[in-house]
Amino acid sequence: MPLWLRHVSIFLISALATAAAASLLQTQMNLHSIAQMGVTVGWGERSALTAEDLARFGPVMFGFALAGGVFALGLQAGLRRLRVTALPGALIAGVLGLAIVLALLRSVIPMPAIAATRELSGLGLMSLCGLVGGYISYLLSSRVGHAPFQGAISYLLPVVAVLLPGASFLLMRPVPQQPLPVAATGYEVTTIASGLQWPWSMAELPDGRWLVTEMAGRVKLIDRAGVMKDVNNIRVPAPFNRERVIGLMEVALSPNFANDRYVYLTQGYRDSRGAGVLLIRGVLTERADEWSIEQVKFLFESTPKRSDGNNGGRLAFLDDNTLLMTVGDGSARREEAQNPENSLGKVMRIDLSSGASRAVVHTSGHRNPQGIVRDPVTGAVYVSEHGPRGGDELNRLRPGGNYGWPIVSQGIDYPFARVSPFTQRDGFEDPELVWSPSIAPSGLAVYQGAQFKGWQGDFLVPALRERSIRRLVREGDRIVRQELLLGELGERIRDVKVAADGSIYVLTDGARGKLLRLVAIAGD
Repeated sequence: MPLWLRHVSIFLISALATAAAASLLQTQMNLHSIAQMGVTVGWGERSALTAEDLARFGPVMFGFALAGGVFALGLQAGLRRLRVTALPGALIAGVLGLAIVLALLRSVIPMPAIAATRELSGLGLMSLCGLVGGYISYLLSSRVGHAPFQGAISYLLPVVAVLLPGASFLLMRPVPQQPLPVAATGYEVTTIASGLQWPWSMAELPDGRWLVTEMAGRVKLIDRAGVMKDVNNIRVPAPFNRERVIGLMEVALSPNFANDRYVYLTQGYRDSRGAGVLLIRGVLTERADEWSIEQVKFLFESTPKRSDGNNGGRLAFLDDNTLLMTVGDGSARREEAQNPENSLGKVMRIDLSSGASRAVVHTSGHRNPQGIVRDPVTGAVYVSEHGPRGGDELNRLRPGGNYGWPIVSQGIDYPFARVSPFTQRDGFEDPELVWSPSIAPSGLAVYQGAQFKGWQGDFLVPALRERSIRRLVREGDRIVRQELLLGELGERIRDVKVAADGSIYVLTDGARGKLLRLVAIAGD
């Protein structure tokens, strides 16, 4: 057997063993976190999930183990120079090499790449799987002169070591659960304004002008002709800002805006306790065509969390004195969505009467609800929320309802491990609709207006990943089909609102965001 092929075979087999051990451990740690939330996981469910993760997450872990093996080779060379003997050197290098890769993944990717490494203790335990690869590497390398790789098998082994995880992943990869909807017709698009920097939300003023928020902390006023001016919001503290993740987010007008001039904003904060979302109220004031937000008051602060992903931040009014605010889960501590003692992974109901702001949990078990709307006809409240990889949901809110995350989910983690063995369970509310693969729903509106006669009561769902708007056609409470709007633009869509005249206004996402207007084509 050629020496180079021997080294390649040992390297691949060691990585394969490391990946298998890490997959088994990752699944058990994940199931342990579910059990800690008071859920019994039977042996049948445990075994099925372990096998599924081994077949689908194992190949991804094989790639991480290969990267760890590269680091381990360099570490072994350094340890030999320090006169560390072969076996301890292989074991130490295996653990440290894998730890470097897992730590890099944990620090670079905003959402935890591997659920088991969300805590430092889990990172340490997963890194110990490098002992398996290190020992196998030592064992096979020490058999110089009487290696088990002889004849044709010496060439087949590295091929099998690569093809096995590759074939497993291809066979087990997630497949779309629904066909791609047809493109909607009967509308035309006009660009009202461009050059917006990471816009997030918009609200229509009674005179037809729009307030638009930018995540860095700016509020813009845009008229129908696209003329844009800054709203002076110096009295609003600068938000904690991270592009695409957190910053100045929602803007919503009081239902009694004509009299009280109240504007409600949500924005990120970070302090020594962690990161979260603030609800702020101010009075929109105009003096000599200069606009500003005055009399700023803090109404609510979400529970701080260690990481800054998954923030929710959308608002909907139930009446003049009752406001619903969506709050994302604990991100790295997603289990907090099931903790009744905090606001993470919840929709909060905030009482604004008598100038007070008392917040209680309205619903729980949400991941990252970035859309909320009250149906103007039925009064029912719906939220759209991001799943992990797949499992995006549209939910109808029932006061006191628990929507399951992360105990119940039809999504999987980003590196393809299952979040939970349960896609449905007694005691948890089922979604109205699930999108797999993810579309990344970033808002929600119900169409009621004079422009699109056949769209009354339909949902409009802006999608970041799918780069479109989904129109969900309803018959009564049932969603009977879906259509795609604006897919031809290829733009990430951040928000959608129905204007007073029945046209549809849309915010595209990014450093060169746009405000668009959709109107019906005459005769359609």
